[in-house]
Amino acid sequence: MSHEISNLLFNLLIVLITMMIHQIWLESRPNSPFVKKYTILATSAIAIFLCMTASFYENQGIFFDLRRIPLWLGTLYGGPITGLVLTFETIIITILQGRDGLYGSIVSTVLLFLTILYLKPIYFRLKLYNKLFLASGVNIIFSVMVLFIWTILHNKSFTFGTWFNFISINLIGIILLSFSVEVIRTNYNNRMKLFQSAKLDVISHLAAGVNHEIKNPLTSIRGMLQILKEDENLSKEKKELFYNIALDEVDKVDQVITDYLTFARPYPDSIEKIYINEVISKSFQIIKPYSTQMNVEIIRKVETSESSYVLGDPSKFVQVLVNILKNSIEASTLGGTIRINAAMNDKRCYISIMDDGVGMNEEVVRRLGEPYFTMDGNGTGLGMMVVFRIIESMKGDIQINSTPGNGTEIILTIPTNIE
Repeated sequence: MSHEISNLLFNLLIVLITMMIHQIWLESRPNSPFVKKYTILATSAIAIFLCMTASFYENQGIFFDLRRIPLWLGTLYGGPITGLVLTFETIIITILQGRDGLYGSIVSTVLLFLTILYLKPIYFRLKLYNKLFLASGVNIIFSVMVLFIWTILHNKSFTFGTWFNFISINLIGIILLSFSVEVIRTNYNNRMKLFQSAKLDVISHLAAGVNHEIKNPLTSIRGMLQILKEDENLSKEKKELFYNIALDEVDKVDQVITDYLTFARPYPDSIEKIYINEVISKSFQIIKPYSTQMNVEIIRKVETSESSYVLGDPSKFVQVLVNILKNSIEASTLGGTIRINAAMNDKRCYISIMDDGVGMNEEVVRRLGEPYFTMDGNGTGLGMMVVFRIIESMKGDIQINSTPGNGTEIILTIPTNIE
């Protein structure tokens, strides 16, 4: 009797592991049609094969295994074609093993397959506990059928212990597996719904941002053009002023669109070498007029060689540095200082940008990179979001150290061995 139990428990472990592999495989590739279609077939087929070939205990010609459980789950969740393949697999293995009661085994397998197809539409309309009740009932019926058919064909009877062990462990197996699969699938579907909801939330925020950040400059441009068209007596100075305002608004629209496109597509079309010294110098030249205007000094300390590089899009990386430097300048007081340090160590590039500005508390640091979160009333909140996306696309990491009143340090860590 202990051999019967140990063999059935071993089979139960096999089915549990294969179903776990199925779920891990499915969740690792949620958008793959191939995985969605064939994982349940592959894992159920493996489970049936292992259950039948690892059935090392036989009692009066009956092999104690749980082949019906993966056949049940595979047909339910994989569909008729998957169920048909699993049914043929079960029959072929039975024939190859040359077991007693071959015809009875084939008949019971085919009947189980047809029963599952019939019950499948009903099964998925039921609540969890009703599903378990239905699965248990079908499994008990077929467990009894197998033992009863064998008893009739061989004119022998099993002991009560054999009946109890065979039925009860099959019952425990189908309840445990059905419950586990349903709970896992429910949790997975809930996570996918949350994920989709989060994506829709981001899209709605982006749409609102487009409406706000682009509509306002366009309204200003339209107003300037309308004045220029209707008032023919405008002086040359006023015309020049209105033209400059319109051009500034066009530049704002262009920058907003650039930020949105970078957020939506941070990955470069082609990977290039980004020479550290070169991009830091270029970023410094771009931001220098602004820092001079704000009376903030930028000190560079670059300890990388001229040939030191990382991989990515140079223009996007310059955008990262410029965005961070711009934020640091705006956070600094008059006469403040910003320090840029760059070094290479252990196949990684480290770039530190540190200011002595107002600093940030933990809540603000945590929210950096969220769409539309900004400490500047005139900002779009997209600058740091773009920074995070670009560094993420380069397989890098961003560390932010900040304390209110003591400035902020942003450390970019980028691997140099990206393939």
